[in-house]
Amino acid sequence: MQHGITPENWENYLEGTLVPDERDHIEAHLIGCVSCWEFHERLANLTERLQSDGRMMSHRYPLSNEALQAGLRATYARICERNSSAAVPTSVQQRLHELEAVMTVFCGEQTAVNALQAAAKNSPAKRLLHVSPENWESFLNRLTALAHVLCGNTGAQLVFECGRL
Repeated sequence: MQHGITPENWENYLEGTLVPDERDHIEAHLIGCVSCWEFHERLANLTERLQSDGRMMSHRYPLSNEALQAGLRATYARICERNSSAAVPTSVQQRLHELEAVMTVFCGEQTAVNALQAAAKNSPAKRLLHVSPENWESFLNRLTALAHVLCGNTGAQLVFECGRL
């Protein structure tokens, strides 16, 4: 939870289903809090792209709407957690697990693991175990390119956003 706004409130606010009092509270807070406004903008843009691409390509994914929604909620929760603890550095290992979880929603667990390994292999790290803060950007750029092929543009954007938060 950041500044009294839960992941569920963010999701409901973005979907337009938040009760008026809570919606007014968030909007009043956004006026005065630049970090939350920027966070809101990133989530809103990502949500719009996910929904648009999801409608266009839902027939290509064997997941039910419920499974996709559960994956999106889990991703929102991780993004909100990371945003609320921004002062505490996240370990590379935690980030790798989060990226794996996001990609698993789109392309399955084994493909997600293979993509992480391939991105590391083709980065200065050379191996997933050697990914570090110093070579993170290069690794993330390669993973995003792979995610674009495997998961489409929106999936790649989600991977990039989760990797850079």
